[in-house]
Amino acid sequence: MTVPFSRSRSLELTGIDGSSPLGFLAALGTLVATRAAGEAEVRLRWTRARTWLPILEGLSTPEPTTLSERLAEALRGTNVLPEAQQKRAEAEKAFKDARTVVTKKRNEIKKQGLKRDERKATIEAQVRPLEQDRDQKREEWLRALRDAVPRAELSLGARIDCSDEEYRDHASAFRDESDHASRESLDLLCAFGSDACRMKNSERIEPTPFCFIKGGGHQDFLDTVRQLICVVNAERVRQALFEPWNFRDLGLSMRWDPIEDRRYALMDRDPTASDNKSRTVWMANLLAYLGLSFFPCTPGHRGLGTTGWTTHDEGHVFTWPIWEWPATPDTIRSLLQLQELTEARPDSAILRYRGFAAVFRARRIRVPPTGRNYKLNFSPSRAL
Repeated sequence: MTVPFSRSRSLELTGIDGSSPLGFLAALGTLVATRAAGEAEVRLRWTRARTWLPILEGLSTPEPTTLSERLAEALRGTNVLPEAQQKRAEAEKAFKDARTVVTKKRNEIKKQGLKRDERKATIEAQVRPLEQDRDQKREEWLRALRDAVPRAELSLGARIDCSDEEYRDHASAFRDESDHASRESLDLLCAFGSDACRMKNSERIEPTPFCFIKGGGHQDFLDTVRQLICVVNAERVRQALFEPWNFRDLGLSMRWDPIEDRRYALMDRDPTASDNKSRTVWMANLLAYLGLSFFPCTPGHRGLGTTGWTTHDEGHVFTWPIWEWPATPDTIRSLLQLQELTEARPDSAILRYRGFAAVFRARRIRVPPTGRNYKLNFSPSRAL
């Protein structure tokens, strides 16, 4: 039964800070998950306290424990059988082993110092068969993965590195299975990238700028989401939504909290020490992942464009607004795409006219700024 919208059935998410990129994304993801849990009339607004706190309006039961239990059920997704998990793990290992063989063979040939034509012929004779075997094992892994993921979009693989053809195949399948009331996987796929924008010198699609983890530290973007789903429980959800974040969870971070910028210069001791490992809030990260559905990607004249992201003198920046009136998901999608948010120095009077109580911005930073071994982080946000 659909419960009519009422401001009296509201619930303040006291654990979330809307001035943080992770907090803002987690609030949006909570709205998505709450609707998936059956609350079709729920809306989101913000209130000013020690910081900006999100409030869910129009709930049928505004009770934290009950909501946490329902959200945990929705976040777990489809149940995966142990046999499917085992088959996925075996296929993934076979693919990674085959990939390693290709890399080693290429390095071996590179060290031989062959001339151009000879090197090309050697690669064709020795590497191409290995690459064909690798590609076959990757297809076998992806087929096994489809039966072993709790959410459909995770069948892309461990990373957002599918080819443009694979992306189109997934998009067509998700489109055929979606409607306006059930579109999470399709929206998330749109947030991952576009088949019209590929990486330089590659057939792989260019990933969303929200993709902060790309294999470093043995973490991959989509595989981290899959692992986060495996540790869902109602108590962790309740703590993320209603308690101050204590950062007790080790690993499995999407790296969207500025506090995870753990450089030596910013700390009083070695950030790699065993008693000083990076910690996060697992359920905040998982909810924030669902929040990406509000940030679709599209091809632009400068390459991949993503809602909320612009490039100015200060670098690649993410900008988000705060509003004090209950907004539906469709309204929020419209708000996030307003042109005023993309300006280097937005006019505060226009922002207030648009109904925004505050606007925040954070830079995407690379640490260190040069070299191949680097990490991506958000800078601390600032109010515009």
